[in-house]
Amino acid sequence: MTTPHYSPSSEDEEDKRLMALVAQGDDHALRQLVDRHHPRLVGYLKYEVGSQTTAEELAMEVFIRLHRAASRWRPEAKLSTYLIHIAHNLVLNEWRRKSRKPTSTLDSTPEPGDQSHESARHVVELEESFDRAVNQLPLEQRTAIILLVQQDMPYEEIALAMKAPVSSVKTWIHRARTRLRELLKDHYENQ
Repeated sequence: MTTPHYSPSSEDEEDKRLMALVAQGDDHALRQLVDRHHPRLVGYLKYEVGSQTTAEELAMEVFIRLHRAASRWRPEAKLSTYLIHIAHNLVLNEWRRKSRKPTSTLDSTPEPGDQSHESARHVVELEESFDRAVNQLPLEQRTAIILLVQQDMPYEEIALAMKAPVSSVKTWIHRARTRLRELLKDHYENQ
């Protein structure tokens, strides 16, 4: 038995089909959308808020909002872009609620079976340095670079998700890369 391979355009078409069913009240179609988009959405949210639990809660809120808006949704952008846009707004609300910017931490314990403690320690230090550097970026730069690198979104989709011109997204990403190089130069000079 072979698993069907979906091209990006067929995935978009399937999302549109499922959203039309959700708009008609089909809970099974909603479950399929959750299954398709939940992992990447939680990955984005965890990186933004620094907590798996909070990321899971926010992801559920994204899908609740998607369900409520299903009859009004128009497929002008990819569904994944629309979901990231909702998630981004929820992150902003979360930060306001906590009245602080998030601290993002990656799970930095060595992989089981890793025999090289020195290597593992170096990886942990690099991850922590990278997280600190990313958290020093202004909000627009941080969000744009995370969507580009972690979510693998093209500039046009990032612009739609952030409700900004593509030229602004390109500028934010360029500045983020420049600043990250500057903040992390000590790690690369010590190699």
